[in-house]
Amino acid sequence: MINGTQWNELTAQQLVRYEALFKLLDEIQSLEDIGQICRLVVLRWKYFANVTRWRLVLVKEQGFMTIDGIRGEAVVSESAELSQWDLHFYKLQVPHSIRTSEHINGPVLPDIFKGNDIIEVQILPFIRMNSCIGLLSVASRHEPFSDIDKKFIRIFGNYFANRISEILFRKQATEALMIKASTDSLTGLLNRGQIIEKLGNQIASARYSNEPLGIALADIDHFKNINDTYGHLAGDDVLREISRRLQKQTRSSDFLGRYGGEEFLFVFFQCGEDLVNRIAERIRTYVANTPIRVEKPEPQDLNVTISLGTTCLKQSFETTVEALLARADRALYRAKADGRNCISYEN
Repeated sequence: MINGTQWNELTAQQLVRYEALFKLLDEIQSLEDIGQICRLVVLRWKYFANVTRWRLVLVKEQGFMTIDGIRGEAVVSESAELSQWDLHFYKLQVPHSIRTSEHINGPVLPDIFKGNDIIEVQILPFIRMNSCIGLLSVASRHEPFSDIDKKFIRIFGNYFANRISEILFRKQATEALMIKASTDSLTGLLNRGQIIEKLGNQIASARYSNEPLGIALADIDHFKNINDTYGHLAGDDVLREISRRLQKQTRSSDFLGRYGGEEFLFVFFQCGEDLVNRIAERIRTYVANTPIRVEKPEPQDLNVTISLGTTCLKQSFETTVEALLARADRALYRAKADGRNCISYEN
């Protein structure tokens, strides 16, 4: 039987725990950085529950985010698939409690939960609208979780998972809006406004570093005939496939965007006349060498080519975005006049 003094001590201990819990909840509510939140959790969780190590797994729009809290550090990672441990309990979608001293029927205990001081692991799935949005695994040190430990784990675990999920959702929504605002919906390339902005930035960088800068305007040859003959759905197929091929041939340091209609603009950093023409020729050849399969009105292969007009920034002259594009456009016009499926350069 608990006497009055013991009861008062237990009550005081619980009040201290509650105070530590509410203080952490309050601090987390004001933060938006996931890494900062997780570092706080690593440092503070032990003050209101016997949690020494933990793993939080959350579902993202694509793949999963995993956060491991151990030895005062929070390690955040992203992956397309779950580990065997996480996948097993993610599919079960019911809470589990495992004593590490007992035989475990299921996946092997992750390294994060191995150690002589680890006594018990609690696994809590988070179900929202009949769907599992995440999974929390927590380990106790030296002794099993008490009833009050389990209560605090449920309270804080739910809040913690919801808070990180909320931040993830907002970040993903913001990124989606930014992508939508900066990319062409049909091809997935940068849209006209964004590629011109990139060109302006690269001109400024080239002038500052005194590095060469080249651009190329590419145009699909006889694209109007493709639309008129095979229909606009086939034309869209051609635009998407040409965009994919152009993107595949673009260096990681360069930019590619849909300039308008069937025209595309390349911006090549650290690229002088010889190199810009070699790259343009490689791109032209890559597009021309393989027919494009269109499915409508019926499946067939179309031989599609592109023409390119190239030019380079002149360091000795004050060149604007408009002036550089005008030179590339004149070069493209000559390539069209010369029979198409070729390259023309303007000094």
